[in-house]
Amino acid sequence: MNKLKADQEGRIRLRCHFSIIIESVWQFWLVILIFLFNQIDDVLDFIRSLDDGTLREFMAGGGLIGLLAILALTLLVFLWQFFRWRKTLITLDGNLIIIERNTLNKKKSTIAIENVSAVNMERNLFERIAGTYRLKLDTNSMTTANKTDVSIVLREDVALAFRQLIIARMNILKGGQSQMAEERQPDKLTQAALEGIRVLHCGKNDMLKHMLYTLPLLSVLVVVAGLAAAIYFSARYGFDTFLRQAVGGFIAVVLMVLGSMYNIVKKFFRYYDFTVYRDGKDLHVSCGLIKLRSYTIPVDKITAIEIDQPLVSRLLGRYNAKVVTVGLGDEEGESSNITLSLTAGELKDWLGVLVPEYDFAAFDSLMREESCGAAVRAVKAVKWQVALALAVFALLRLTAWPAWIAIGAPLAIDLFILLLYVLSHKAAGYMILEEGMIVRSGYFALHYALFKYERMQSMTMSYHPVAERHGCGCGLVSLLNSTENIPYIKKESANEISDRMIGGTK
Repeated sequence: MNKLKADQEGRIRLRCHFSIIIESVWQFWLVILIFLFNQIDDVLDFIRSLDDGTLREFMAGGGLIGLLAILALTLLVFLWQFFRWRKTLITLDGNLIIIERNTLNKKKSTIAIENVSAVNMERNLFERIAGTYRLKLDTNSMTTANKTDVSIVLREDVALAFRQLIIARMNILKGGQSQMAEERQPDKLTQAALEGIRVLHCGKNDMLKHMLYTLPLLSVLVVVAGLAAAIYFSARYGFDTFLRQAVGGFIAVVLMVLGSMYNIVKKFFRYYDFTVYRDGKDLHVSCGLIKLRSYTIPVDKITAIEIDQPLVSRLLGRYNAKVVTVGLGDEEGESSNITLSLTAGELKDWLGVLVPEYDFAAFDSLMREESCGAAVRAVKAVKWQVALALAVFALLRLTAWPAWIAIGAPLAIDLFILLLYVLSHKAAGYMILEEGMIVRSGYFALHYALFKYERMQSMTMSYHPVAERHGCGCGLVSLLNSTENIPYIKKESANEISDRMIGGTK
């Protein structure tokens, strides 16, 4: 802890690493490069014409002033960021984290350590070169649930020591030991296994399998359709002709295919070297290739466990679990996974190791929702039959479409909607237990949620006339930062849930 020096009053004062200024200037230049890219045709024409002596004309016609203006703006950005960096302090005063910005617009934020829900670290390529980490703190506040509350860049050893100190004080407030465990470098979390701690570590084969089990089928269809269309037109008309006559469409297809391919493979980069283990009352998760992310999740801040089973995973009997907690998974690229794709037995085993508080996870043996759910859906489906009849009538009378299209198109849509009704009824399930409850929903993919009664903030039940005749209803549970659907259950079961929510587990 000698990396953190306290003053005479025991306060630790820090300032972000100087590299944050360079990173801000680079972001400014990135905006300029994007602007130039949008004008790429003009830029290429200018470069090709340099041999004609146009550079001198360009400089004389105001180009020099423009370049000087850009350099002046760069200098202004640098000076402003330097001023902000110099005037911004992070202070750890007892159990308070204070962020002061003494610029023209003074700002002071104070966060109590007991309200911190997640202590995360990440580093991009620039931060790896600079030898820094970005430390991200999130609180339980729902007003800032969609963004990080505190984000500071510190030198690697200082960031590790600072996070270690915050986690230690969080543990003290939770009644834990005051001794601070050694903070692990996020690239080396697997070393915890040497100390007898069970570590879930996924190698390249595990990540490739996870990519397969969680394939986004829409992206796959786009890639296949785009490549098939390109091959067909190239084979029929010739690639050169295709490029000359349909260059705009070709570029659009290429961008669409590349975007879909990235959507397929991005999980490999995001979950590269996925590692998670339980240490005391905290979960430690690390993953990422291009951007390394390291999460420390206090278990008592978890509001629910979600288990997802995408279509491919459902067909192959795989599940992946993630936690629901404020401050994790609320930003682009963040992941709240605590496992990758596992079999049901493997997932139960690892949930017992990582979050034994949720060992009631009998997610593969739930009760089906009450049969009245099918009757309610059948009644709701009547409106689609009326809409089908009206659509067919309008298409036959008002368009010149062939009868098979005028009837077939609305019918196909109607059958698909009816299929969704059937699938949602078959997927809906629940289980009411002493510790908490489990609910399941979905269509082609399945979604499970495990939560305790003490985490439920409210429950709203709705009684459709058809369901009420059978003494049933469906509902919505509000947790701290998420909501979950309750399928059709008996009124007695709803009352039992309400009693347990008010009185806690008994």
